Amino acid sequence: MPKIFANNKHWMRGGHMNQKRHIEMTDGEKANIAICTGNKDEHPCKNPIFRCSECGNYGCDQEFSNKCSEQGFKNDKCLHCGEVATRIPVMKEEFAKYIAEWEKEVPVIKG
Repeated sequence: MPKIFANNKHWMRGGHMNQKRHIEMTDGEKANIAICTGNKDEHPCKNPIFRCSECGNYGCDQEFSNKCSEQGFKNDKCLHCGEVATRIPVMKEEFAKYIAEWEKEVPVIKG
């Protein structure tokens, strides 16, 4: 077990200091968080959706790359701009707005 400093009360979160733990969220926050609709290991993902405060990228956060079809972050690192600790939880009512902003700014490349 690694050494845990007394002032670090969030050590069990694996370094995600900008996100509330699920246990600390209010019932309203839990009910209103946007849920990932991507596929993870042939099953629905259902993880919370985050957006990057730097570039606007959105998606769920996974421990490994290409784990989910809608993944936007890998261990709190944005997969679009590479910034760390920029993810913000997205509420259901805000989700459509962020999708529209992202699609407007990022050109679609057709092959």
